[in-house]
Amino acid sequence: MAAVLGTNVASLWASNNLQGAQERMATSVERLSSGLRINRARDDAAGLGIANGLTSQINGANQGIRNLNDGISMVQTAEAAITAASEMSQRILTLATQASNSTLSANARVAIQTEMKQLITSINGISSRTSFSGNDLLNQAATATADLFTIQASNNSTDKIILKANAFRSIGVATTYTYTAVADATTLEGLVSAGAPTTTLYTATGGVYSAATFERVSASSYKLNGVTYATTGFANLYTRAVSAGAAGQADALNTAINAADTTGTANFNSIIGLASTYITNLDTQRSLLGAYQNQLEYSVDNVSSLSSNLTAARSSIQDTDYAQETAALTKGQILQQAATAMLAQANQMPNVILSLLK
Repeated sequence: MAAVLGTNVASLWASNNLQGAQERMATSVERLSSGLRINRARDDAAGLGIANGLTSQINGANQGIRNLNDGISMVQTAEAAITAASEMSQRILTLATQASNSTLSANARVAIQTEMKQLITSINGISSRTSFSGNDLLNQAATATADLFTIQASNNSTDKIILKANAFRSIGVATTYTYTAVADATTLEGLVSAGAPTTTLYTATGGVYSAATFERVSASSYKLNGVTYATTGFANLYTRAVSAGAAGQADALNTAINAADTTGTANFNSIIGLASTYITNLDTQRSLLGAYQNQLEYSVDNVSSLSSNLTAARSSIQDTDYAQETAALTKGQILQQAATAMLAQANQMPNVILSLLK
């Protein structure tokens, strides 16, 4: 190398090496202090894109787990309500069996009927109050089968679990009815049988419909709430039907209990069959909810494993390997010290020229 004064090449080289060592040390310090290998796109552009994609999946999976757990809680709430209703329906079945025994008096059957009515009222209360996060859980029609609740399991728009309405049918009595006026005497004649009181007809007062105890005395004479009228006197009589989509599973059982003739056992025999059917329907509904709960719990396990594996994959891309980075930092510190020392030596090299000028 020529002995020149204007340009200190050795100093330039030492300075460049010192700058490079300091930049590498700064990168190591940043990675060690942040815990991330990729702090900006220039660190690893491709790795950053992959890590962000994995982050989206992880966030979606974690929220999906929370969604699924909410679904499990909702299903458990509905099943607990049906369990309580099932216990009451078992009591109704027991009472109906008791009332079907002809050794009982009419007064005893009246007491049994009263308890049955109270049990139906309690079941109605359970059906109306059971809700989750503002959603009524047991208000679907007795024949409903459509999709009702959608549980989003991840950030994939198609990753859903559908809960159908047949698992959330009303366990009580429908409260929405349609009333139709009895058109003429012929229609009235076809609604009742001679000597058989019925409460399937209603009267209206100020827009409020009330059940009427109605009995056919003859082809032209009837009793309404114990008062005898001619056929033409029944302009205020109505039949009642459950409004479309409002049927409850306890409708038939409730009607039979309210219309039961406590002077005999025949009506209570029919209540036995209706109560058994109602219990079977509740058991079917519970089994559907149980199946949904199992499905949701298995999905939670699966999505949790997915989230863990994705998190591990992201960690291998973006997290700092401390063993590797501390070794790089130590190397950088040594190179920085060596480069500083060599720069000092290089800056002294032009002094040799002074000896040539003496």
